[in-house]
Amino acid sequence: MFDNQPTLERRGRRSAIRPPKPVWVDLGAVYPLRQRPRLFLVDGLDLQATVPGELSMWDRTTTGHWIGWVTFPVSSGAGTAWLNQWIFASALTPRIDAPGYRR
Repeated sequence: MFDNQPTLERRGRRSAIRPPKPVWVDLGAVYPLRQRPRLFLVDGLDLQATVPGELSMWDRTTTGHWIGWVTFPVSSGAGTAWLNQWIFASALTPRIDAPGYRR
């Protein structure tokens, strides 16, 4: 029954970026506040900063939005953790100040 189903065309194709492109990641856009801040913790995770990252892949969501696979740091009083995750294009900006920047 499912053997003869037509293959749906996928409009977004995962495309690797080699070498990875330097970008700015707006963590406030990635992790928006859902409620008013409660207090300020010096050693808490800083999820409202803009941090440098490396974009290594583009793809599209089922809703047609572009997303990038990005490696970026998240800092806290205890140190820095490096994350790899999909980020909406609206939260990414090219880092034109980075060494070797090319459009």
